[in-house]
Amino acid sequence: MVEDTAGGLPILRETAVLHKEPETRLSRGRRSVLISFSGVDGSGKSTQVKLLQERLAGMHIESRRVWCRWRPITSLPLLMILRRMGYAKVHHTSSIGFVETKIPPNGLSSLWAFLTQLDNLLKTGPMILIPLMLRKTVICDRYVLDLMVEGSADLGRSGRVATLGFKFLKVLPRPRQAFLVLVEPSVAFQRKPDMPTIAHFKARTELYKELAGSLGVTVLDGSQSPERIHDQIWSRVAGIFVR
Repeated sequence: MVEDTAGGLPILRETAVLHKEPETRLSRGRRSVLISFSGVDGSGKSTQVKLLQERLAGMHIESRRVWCRWRPITSLPLLMILRRMGYAKVHHTSSIGFVETKIPPNGLSSLWAFLTQLDNLLKTGPMILIPLMLRKTVICDRYVLDLMVEGSADLGRSGRVATLGFKFLKVLPRPRQAFLVLVEPSVAFQRKPDMPTIAHFKARTELYKELAGSLGVTVLDGSQSPERIHDQIWSRVAGIFVR
């Protein structure tokens, strides 16, 4: 495997057939494990979560998938106000849908960032912390990187602009391995045509590239076959489960 660069980010690409070691010797003393997958809608991250879960199941290792996209709680009253003011629009998609905002840089935008990240902490925290306390394996479909990208996109700002809301995310557990599946915006848009415009994907792809390095996320070339991507993922996580 070699690391090429795209947009300044090292991207794993397979250069040879991987030799799989026997998977019969499992690590003793089960410990809690957190692995996360990030990327725009349509990048293929959910496929990789499924492939990893199937592989672990074949080794008699139970895992829990947590999908970190939530409906608003504390931010709901403000969302209603923003919609009335024309600053927010809710798009209903094949999944849970998403909120598109165009809020001027003022107190409302800061309050929105604060409340949405508080929602993320209140919902994501228990869903991840409880199974980890029980020494389970948790695989996140979307995690801190995605929450920061969506929050930055809401504000129409660079992902490096810190807000108080983003500081909530530092409380969440750090993954043992974190992956970003990176695809071209046009490819993602073809896979998820219920999204309003390709601009949605372009803006978020740039934010993913901007933030991935600072969070220590391994970037994967999503143009490869799902099986090849899975092999690259397994080469990084196998040591957690296999002695």
